[in-house]
Amino acid sequence: MTEQPSVPTGTAHPARSDGAARPIRDDRTAPPMAAAGTPLRPAADAPLRIAVVGAGPKALYALEELTALLNAARSATATADDAGAAASESSAASGLTVTVIDPVTVPGTGAAYHPGQPHHLRLNVTAAILDEPVTGDFPAYPSWVQGPYPQLADEPYPPRAVVGEYLAQRWQQMIHGLSRHARVEHARARVTDLRREGSAWHLTTDTAPADVGPVDEVLIATGHAAGHRGALVHHWSSPLPLVPAVLPAERMLSAEQVPPGSRVAVRGGALTFIDACLTLTEGRGGTFTESTEVDASGGTEAAVPARLVHHRGPHEPTVIRPITRQGLLLDAKPNPGTPLTEAGERAVEQARARFTSGQGMGPDAVLAIVVNAATAMLEGTSAPKKHASTSGRDARDTVAGSRAAVEHTLSTGAEPDLPRGPGRAEAALRRSIETAQGHRSPGPAWALGRVWQTLYSQISAGLRGSDAPEEEWARFRQAAQVLERFAFGPPLVNARKLLAMIDSGAVDLSWMDGEVGIDGAGIHEAPVADSSDATATARHDDATATGRHDDAPSGGDVDVVIDAVLTPPGLLNLTDELAGSLLHRGLVQVRPGRRGAMIDEDGSPVGRDDAPLVAPDGRTVAGLALIGRPTEDHVIGHDSLNRHLHHEGRCWARRIAERITGADDAAPAVTATPAVAASPAVPADGSAPAIPAEGSAPAAPAPAVAPE
Repeated sequence: MTEQPSVPTGTAHPARSDGAARPIRDDRTAPPMAAAGTPLRPAADAPLRIAVVGAGPKALYALEELTALLNAARSATATADDAGAAASESSAASGLTVTVIDPVTVPGTGAAYHPGQPHHLRLNVTAAILDEPVTGDFPAYPSWVQGPYPQLADEPYPPRAVVGEYLAQRWQQMIHGLSRHARVEHARARVTDLRREGSAWHLTTDTAPADVGPVDEVLIATGHAAGHRGALVHHWSSPLPLVPAVLPAERMLSAEQVPPGSRVAVRGGALTFIDACLTLTEGRGGTFTESTEVDASGGTEAAVPARLVHHRGPHEPTVIRPITRQGLLLDAKPNPGTPLTEAGERAVEQARARFTSGQGMGPDAVLAIVVNAATAMLEGTSAPKKHASTSGRDARDTVAGSRAAVEHTLSTGAEPDLPRGPGRAEAALRRSIETAQGHRSPGPAWALGRVWQTLYSQISAGLRGSDAPEEEWARFRQAAQVLERFAFGPPLVNARKLLAMIDSGAVDLSWMDGEVGIDGAGIHEAPVADSSDATATARHDDATATGRHDDAPSGGDVDVVIDAVLTPPGLLNLTDELAGSLLHRGLVQVRPGRRGAMIDEDGSPVGRDDAPLVAPDGRTVAGLALIGRPTEDHVIGHDSLNRHLHHEGRCWARRIAERITGADDAAPAVTATPAVAASPAVPADGSAPAIPAEGSAPAAPAPAVAPE
C-alpha cells in the first residue's frame, strides 16, 4: 500500500489559468501546538462552544485529532504530581463545550456501518485501513477484532456491522478522552438550518428544543445526505410498489416490503444493488458452495475458473432484474495480496513521479497520466492464458494492450472486444472475475482500474481545489465514473456470489442488455432501433422486426421496484434542508460544474479567489467548516474510512486547538502521520469513495469505501 501523497507546502494561490489545483500547506507532519508553559485556556478567556453536525467516521476522526492535540497541550503544562488533578479539572478550566448533533442511535458508525445490520453485508475494502487513533488509546482494527471476533482475524472484508462495533467503541473512547477537556453532549436531532446572529451561530433542529446555540464554531461532517431530487420516490406515479432505498436492509427489504416469490426490478447496479441481492438471497436462507462439477471435456472444475453455486432459499424472490444507465455492472476487485507485475509496478512508479511538481495539475493532465500508465502496464503483460470460458461467449487468446484499446475502454466504459447484445453485462462481470482469479490475462479495464486504485491518493491531492474550466471537469467526471467501476467494485467473494445468482436465475441481466429504462412513470422497454443505424442493429440483434425484445418488460413482469441509487455527494440537487440553507444563505460557494462547497485546508468556506468567503450580508463566513461529502469535487474521494486520505479534519482540529490554547507557536510533533514516500501502492476507494494493488506491503493506511 502507498502512503499519503506528497502535498506541496505553501499558502493558497490565486486561481490558475491552466485549471490546476492550488498548492496547500503540508499538514502530514505534526501541526503546531502550544509551546511548553502555555496554559490550556480559551484564547480570549471566554468559553469556546463547538457544534459538530454529524456523528459518523469523519466526525470521529476530527474529534480524535482534537483530543490528541489537547492531550499534548496538557502534557506540556502538567507535572507528574498534578496531572491527575489537572485532568479532572480540565473541562471546567477550559470552558470548552462540544455538542454533537445527529439522529443516529450509535455514534461513530454512520448509516453504512450500523452494528445492527445483517452480517452478509461486507466491507468493500480491507479492514486493515482502520489504523489506531492518533491518541494511541485504542487499538487498530486488526488487533481489536481478535478479541470479540477471532474467527474474523484473517478476513480482509469483514461484515460492516462488525466494523460498526469497532467504530462505535472507538467513538466512546474518544468521548472519554475529550471529556477531560470539555463538556460533551449528544443531541439526537437533524439540523435543518444554520444562521448567524451577531458573531455566533444558531442551528435549527427537527426536535425540541429546536434551537442549538449560540455556538462559536460549527463543523459540518454529515456524510450521506438524507435524499436527492433524482430519487424515484419524488416522481413515482407507477402503480407498482416502490421500495425507496436499500438501507437499512433489514427494514427496507423485509418480507413485507419484498414478498417471497416476487419479481423484483432494481434501479442501479453498483454496490448497493449487490447489498440488495445478498439480502434477498443469502439473507433469506440462500447458500453458496464451491462447485465440484466436471466440465464437458471430462476435466475437473480445477481446470477452469473456480465458481460458486447458489442454492435458492425458500423465501427468496423469483427473480431480481437490475436496470442501469450504462448496461454494465462493477468489475470484481482482486484479492488482497495480489501483486502487480513488474511492468505494472514500473508503470505506477513512473506515473507517481509525475505528481511531484508541487503545483497541482488539471483534470486532463491527470487522465493523460492514467492512460499512459495503463498502456505501459498492458504492454508489459505476458501473453494471455488459454482457458475454458464458463460463458463460451468471450474467449480470447490475445490482450489488446495498445493505447487505442485503453482509450476506447475509457471513453466507452467497455473493452473493445466485449460482445454486444444479450449476455454483454454477464460477460464483462465474468471476465473481471476470471482476471482477478488469474485465469485470464489482464485487459484494458483491469489496467485502468489498478492504475486508478494505486494512484488515487495522488490524484485526490493533485486535483484538490482545481479551477479547471467546467467542460474539462465534465470530461474528468465522466471518465472517473468509468474508472471507479473498474477500480472500486465488489470484493472477489461478492462478485462470485453475484455471478452464482446469475447462473441460478435468481438475478437476470437481460433488461440491462436490452437497455430497459426506469423513471417516475415506471419501467420502459428500449426504444425501437433504427434499421439504418448499424450500431443499434448490432446492439439489438435479438429483437423482432418491430424492435421489441422478447423479454422486454410488460405490466405483469414486476411485482416491486427497489431504488438502489444512493444520494450523490455535494450540496446540489439534494432534498436535505441543511444543504439548502447553506446555499440559500450564501454560506458556501460551489464552483461551476462541481457539486460540493469550496473550502480551504481546514474546511472553512472560500470564494473563487481562494479568499475567505464573504456572505451576502457583507460579513466574512468565520467559524464554519465542512469536511467530507459536502465538499466533493473541490476535494475528491470522500467515501473512505482512511483518515489519511484527506487532511481537512486534522487541520480543523489544529485550528480549534490553537484557539483553545491561545497558542500559535510551533511545538513538538503531536500526530504520528508518517512522511510520504513514493513507494508501494495504497488501497484507494470508496464511497465513495478502494484498494490499490492489493498485495503490496502496507506502508500506511489506505483509502476505503468505493463511491457508488
